Amino acid sequence: MSSYLCEELILEIFTRLPSKSLLRFRSLSKSLYSIICSPDFIRMHTFKSPQKLLIKHRNHYKNEDIKNFYTLHSEDQLASCTSGGYLSITPTNIPYNRYSYIVGSCNGILCLCDYLKENHVTLWNPSIRRNLNLADCPLSGFRIGFGFDPITDDYKIVSIPRYGGHSRRNAQSSFVYAMKRGANWRKIAFPTSSSSYRVLPSACFVNGALHWVVVERESNNVRRFYILTFDLSTDAFGMISLPEPSWGTIRVTTIQGSLAVISTKGDKCWIWIRRDASWSVVYKLKKTKVGNVMEVLQLNNNFDLLLRTYSAKLHVYNPKTGAGSRLVDFKPASYIDDIVLFVESLQLLDKGIPDLS
Repeated sequence: MSSYLCEELILEIFTRLPSKSLLRFRSLSKSLYSIICSPDFIRMHTFKSPQKLLIKHRNHYKNEDIKNFYTLHSEDQLASCTSGGYLSITPTNIPYNRYSYIVGSCNGILCLCDYLKENHVTLWNPSIRRNLNLADCPLSGFRIGFGFDPITDDYKIVSIPRYGGHSRRNAQSSFVYAMKRGANWRKIAFPTSSSSYRVLPSACFVNGALHWVVVERESNNVRRFYILTFDLSTDAFGMISLPEPSWGTIRVTTIQGSLAVISTKGDKCWIWIRRDASWSVVYKLKKTKVGNVMEVLQLNNNFDLLLRTYSAKLHVYNPKTGAGSRLVDFKPASYIDDIVLFVESLQLLDKGIPDLS
C-alpha cells in the first residue's frame, strides 16, 4: 500500500477505521503493527472516532448465561426512534458477565464498580475487549469518579467518602488512582469540615474536573446544596454554587460538553447549563410528559434530548415540538439499565488482560 499512498495519507485513513479492523491490520506488517500500537496513533484515533451511545442491558432471569450485555449505537440511530427506527437497529452486541455498574465513560474506557464488592474497580474497553483490574480501593462507603487528565496524559479514578459524621477509618480522607502510576491508591485530604454531609450519586466529568452534588445539614437543620469539584491535573478540591432556584432533587450531568444541573420539584424539571462561570436555564420540562428525569444527553445532530428516568426508562424527546418516544427493551428477557456517551478506541491496548466473557 505504501507504494501507492504516502505515509501521511495512510495514517489519516487508519485513524478513521473501527478498532476491530485495526486489531486485524496489525498482522499485515511489522511497520503497521508499530504504527497502530504507538501511543501517538492511539491518541489520534481516539479523538477522531465519532461519538456513539453505549447502552447497558441486564437480563431479567438469573439462569441466563450472560447477566449483562451492551449495545453500541450511533446518535442518528437513536434519534430516529421517534418514528420506530430503534426497532430495526442491528447494533453491536457486547456480552459482559460481571455484576457491575458504570461509574463513567472516557475516551472509549468504561470505569466499572462491582455491585458485590464495592471497592473493586475495573477499567474496560469494550471495543477491543480488554480489562484492567485495579487494586481494591482502601475506602469503604465511597462515591467514585473517573476521568482523563490531559496535562499528565493519564486516567484517574477518585474515591471520596459518601457520608460525614461517622466514626469509620479514613472517613475524612479520599483516594486517587492514576493508571500510569498504578499499583496503589494515593491518599489525599478531603476538604469537607461539616460533621453532617452526604455526597449524592454519580460524578460528572467535564472540563478536566469531576463534579458531585453535596448536601450539608447545618446547625439550624437547614440543608445546603453545592457542587464539589476535583481538578484531575492539580488534585485540588473546589466548590461551585448551584443555580437558583434549586430544588430538592438535583443531579449533575453534561450537555454538549458543558456542566449541567437537573433540578426537579413537583411537575417541574429545569435543566441548567454553566458557561462562562454563570448558570442559565436551557430547558423547562414537565414530568407529566418526560417522567422523573435523572440524566440528560443531547444528541448532536438535532435538538432531541435523550432522557433517563428514575423508573429506568429511556426516552427521546424534542423540547421544541414536544414529540417523544420511549426506547424499547432490546429483547423481552432484558431491560435497559444505563446509557453513556462512548467512542471506539484502542485505549488499554498495552495494559490489562483480554476479556474472555
